[in-house]
Amino acid sequence: MVTLWRDWLTEAVPADLRLNDRQRKTLVYLKTNRRITNAEYQRVTGAIRKTATRDLEDLVKKELLERVGVSGRGTHYILSIKRDLKGTNGT
Repeated sequence: MVTLWRDWLTEAVPADLRLNDRQRKTLVYLKTNRRITNAEYQRVTGAIRKTATRDLEDLVKKELLERVGVSGRGTHYILSIKRDLKGTNGT
């Protein structure tokens, strides 16, 4: 048995959620790098620390990212897994 997954994070998703350019850039970054820290977000987007924190928390609130860790060093963000919205359990 082979299970194929399609990329749920298409271009239409960020457009519907009104993401800024930094946040869109981060989603592209995460598709290849799998995780991002606040410091990496700052480096990739050119944002200052407070803006990076605000942008990342907004992505978590919109359920695009999940935070791993509570706070401080070691905390990073990963792409959320698309939930089964229709209850089909993968069928």
